[in-house]
Amino acid sequence: MNNLPRILLIDESPSDRRLATLVLTGELGSLEMETAGTAAEFSGALATGQFGLVITEARFSWGDGLEVIRLVREMRPECPVILFTNETGEELWSETLRLAVDGYVSKSSDGFVRLAEVVRAVFFRTRRKAVASSRDAPYRRLVETLPIGVFVATFEGEILEANPAFASMLGLFDPEEAAWSAFPDLMVDSSVADSWRSQMASTRYVGNLDVQLRRADDSLMWARISSWVVEDAGSGMRHIQGIVEETGDYHATQEELAGQTEALASSNEELEQFAYVVSHDLQQPLSVVSSYLELLSDSAREKLEEEEESYLDRASAAAVKVQEMVDAVLGYARIDTRGGEFLQVDLEAVLEGVKDTLWKEMTCAKAEITSDGLPLVTADQAQMEQLLSNLISNALKFSGGGPVRIHLAVEERETEWEVSVRDTGIGLVPEAADRIFVMFQRLHTEKEYPGTGIGLAICKRIVERHGGRIWVESQPERGATFYFTIPKRPAASEEKPA
Repeated sequence: MNNLPRILLIDESPSDRRLATLVLTGELGSLEMETAGTAAEFSGALATGQFGLVITEARFSWGDGLEVIRLVREMRPECPVILFTNETGEELWSETLRLAVDGYVSKSSDGFVRLAEVVRAVFFRTRRKAVASSRDAPYRRLVETLPIGVFVATFEGEILEANPAFASMLGLFDPEEAAWSAFPDLMVDSSVADSWRSQMASTRYVGNLDVQLRRADDSLMWARISSWVVEDAGSGMRHIQGIVEETGDYHATQEELAGQTEALASSNEELEQFAYVVSHDLQQPLSVVSSYLELLSDSAREKLEEEEESYLDRASAAAVKVQEMVDAVLGYARIDTRGGEFLQVDLEAVLEGVKDTLWKEMTCAKAEITSDGLPLVTADQAQMEQLLSNLISNALKFSGGGPVRIHLAVEERETEWEVSVRDTGIGLVPEAADRIFVMFQRLHTEKEYPGTGIGLAICKRIVERHGGRIWVESQPERGATFYFTIPKRPAASEEKPA
């Protein structure tokens, strides 16, 4: 349905009437048109007044075209008039200016081609003039000054109105230039345009659609569109209103972030590979060093002085320590690359298994481990065992010498489980809360608390692989509470199609 008004074409020449009608309907689609070639036909059309735009010649055998315009102005002051003629002359021009003729087209080959364009432009200007004088004019002026594009279109998508921001986005100088272009045709991706049409027809609303539009100079721009259908209660005529926001900066940032993420992922993969290769390649020479130190100890210990024996013991202990660190780094590097499937895991059962494994350490620390009942989560079971084992081992190690109480609690949130491990140990200063999750970062000397200094870094890597977070809250001599989250998600077996 075309939102153009009914057009009255007044011309004595039947051939000119037919040609003008063909041009207008060919360019503007289905139109309501009425033609008048005689005084009687013009009088009848004027009497019924069923027209919204007049196209007239300047001279008739039965009258003066300027008099026709005066009569139209008297009967329908708001009706736009276009003069379509070959007539020229100063008197004609001065009269058309006095009568405020809305458009002038020379009746020639070029004039017939331009006629539809002038009709569109005149209707656009007339519509904007009527809107400017209506009751909602203040709101319309606000729309004119908005920095985002606003448009009104036919139900088929032909643009009827646009504000200056809309025109500027498309590289046009005036909103009038946007009128009657098909809004879907501005979209670069035809499938997106088809989807927009379909959604407007079915749901009558499209919200926050990200799409590329083509500017007047054929350059492309990213935009976010929201549009909706409005129906006039009186006439039942439907049209589309919409807003367009340019999002080029946003998409440029997204592309930059995507590039950085890809580069970071590649860098992390290279670092993991490097850590794995270095750790793996160190295994053999370390094994050789340990073996020779053991042979040396067996064959030469009786010949060594007491101080020399201490050197040998320290070298052997250092070799063992380095071996432990290499194993830890190798395990850290394999968390992502050698991780298992995410299946349904019973954390309470995992905790019981960890307690069985650590019974000796628990006995020495006189530890009591309790829980509120841990949930079923979707996770890598082996890594959940390592996570709880590392956190509980950490609590046992830093117990401070007295009996230690360790309690595991859980809080269910909308999208995740939050698990806490609270102990009664020596605690730590809040300033060190982030540093303890960094590989080889220690708060105490090796002599005070032996270990590789990588256990909590592994915990952080495991939790992050599962899409969660880990942190600690503590005060010196008041124990520590470690928190970690595990997102809720379906198990891998549940995600596979049947």
